[in-house]
Amino acid sequence: MAQGNSNKAVSRRYFHEIMNQANADTAFEILSPDFVFTLPTHPEPFHGPEGFIGLVQMLHSAFPDFYIDPQDMVADGDWVATRWLGGGTHTGGPLLTVKGNVEATGNFFQIDGMTWHTIKDGKIVESIGHEDTLGLMLQLGVLPPQESAPAPTTPAENEALVARYFGDIMSEGKLEVIEEILDPLFAFIIPTQPEPITGYDAFRGFVLYLRNAFPDIKFTVLRQMAEGNKVASRWQIEGTHNGEFLGAPATGNHIKDFGIDIFTIRHGKIVSVHVNENDFGLMQQLGVIPA
Repeated sequence: MAQGNSNKAVSRRYFHEIMNQANADTAFEILSPDFVFTLPTHPEPFHGPEGFIGLVQMLHSAFPDFYIDPQDMVADGDWVATRWLGGGTHTGGPLLTVKGNVEATGNFFQIDGMTWHTIKDGKIVESIGHEDTLGLMLQLGVLPPQESAPAPTTPAENEALVARYFGDIMSEGKLEVIEEILDPLFAFIIPTQPEPITGYDAFRGFVLYLRNAFPDIKFTVLRQMAEGNKVASRWQIEGTHNGEFLGAPATGNHIKDFGIDIFTIRHGKIVSVHVNENDFGLMQQLGVIPA
């Protein structure tokens, strides 16, 4: 466990100080002299701290707002695997890829990726990266959109989907609407659940559980905006605690909570919702935590 935590700390410095800040001093500190970096987007490996910092500087030159944010880390022995989100706006110099130099188009991209680090004696000796290269190329306009793909929905249409999510499903418990407006691989991500709730059956179970705990629950959207295939909503809920919820037995208490959701819509259906709400305040209202 101690080795895993120390190796994760090294990997975090790799992402935050080298990738995000282009800090050459950190590169020479935590990358071994024989460090090797490979990534499908780039035709040849990069060797050593000096070679790698050159790549990072190229990325920041192409994308002045470039970022890469670690999401999950798994460590064992000399290895750390990290899932990340990365992105930026192509307003700078050319991007070197397997398809040659890509000149700036002003397009923004965000993709998923994973990195596998080998760490020995506190230094990274190998970094193997994999990323959504196809998504990168499509978002930068290097590849034409797939002709068979349905036309994207408009922001107004996406907001209408979200209105049905809050009104029909969450406030009124109309479970039949779930398959109508949610993607079959729909994922509901919230800190109070140990894992994402995925798929129709699991989400139906969650809605029933929530409405059993608060039979009169009502969601009210306080503010909302839409851009591209995303919708962000700040909401308020009110309800009466008449059933077990997150380990708290029914209290009969009237609860009021606030949160923010970010929805992702694809091909006219909601594919994910990331939720964050005042869980500490809610636990206080349920009597789990002293007020």
